Amino acid sequence: MEWRLIKDSYHTGFMNMAVDEAIMIVHREGLVPPTIRFYQWSPPAVSLGYFQDLKKEINVKVCQDIGIDIVRRPTGGKAVLHDQELTYSFIIKENDPLVNDSILETYKKISGGIIRGLSYLGIKAELVPLRGKLENHLLVRSDKARIHHLDFKSICFSAPSQYEVQVEGKKIVGSAQVRKGGVVLQHGSLLIKLEKDKLFLVFNFPSVQIKERLKLKFNATSLEEILKRKIDFSELSEILPRGFEEEFGVRLVESKLTNQEEKTYKDLLENKYSTYEWNYLRKNNQLNSYKIKE
Repeated sequence: MEWRLIKDSYHTGFMNMAVDEAIMIVHREGLVPPTIRFYQWSPPAVSLGYFQDLKKEINVKVCQDIGIDIVRRPTGGKAVLHDQELTYSFIIKENDPLVNDSILETYKKISGGIIRGLSYLGIKAELVPLRGKLENHLLVRSDKARIHHLDFKSICFSAPSQYEVQVEGKKIVGSAQVRKGGVVLQHGSLLIKLEKDKLFLVFNFPSVQIKERLKLKFNATSLEEILKRKIDFSELSEILPRGFEEEFGVRLVESKLTNQEEKTYKDLLENKYSTYEWNYLRKNNQLNSYKIKE
């Protein structure tokens, strides 16, 4: 069985989200196969989870001052600063026999592809269950519970999920998923290099003291930290597909967006992802009702 692989380049956050949704819409119509897309961001951008309050959780002025865009994702989850990373998107119909009806099981299967891919770099990653351990550990004292609430409310790489991909006990991939119209879209960030100071600049905190305490507790890592060498998007995008092929038992065939996908993403870019209404107010969600235009 063949799936499509798109090795994309740098785009704005607005365009990246428009392209992901365009693939989802066109795949829903049966016009393109299941697709894995790798891409990057220029300029750096904060992607906000669908349900998050932008003005409450993001320091908009700092983002403007240092040239970081802000875009709302169609997926839920926490905010992510996209800078030096490989981002993936994974689009497939939810009734495909190679994925599971369960959101969690599908997430675990996709994570398995990433873990297999990282093994070709000599990196031993694992999918770690966290929920019970976190509740037992963080609710011992009320002040710890308060830090837990503040820390894990908005920042993806500070926010433990039910399972997460870790290397040496530290989170290295942040992912989010949405299902609409019978199609799964999951996208996530694999950190190449981590600049913790920049990350903590773009989010709002109740006080400087709390921000510094949370920065000390921050438990994420990057490929360069693990490998002790430089690694780039090109090298990663050659290696990671092997892991997905093994995990799902498919062959990935490199291709590009179709003309229909290009028309669709340009429409979404102009009328949704570039708009104040979508990014700041979470209005103008066309995903359920969007019709492909001829």
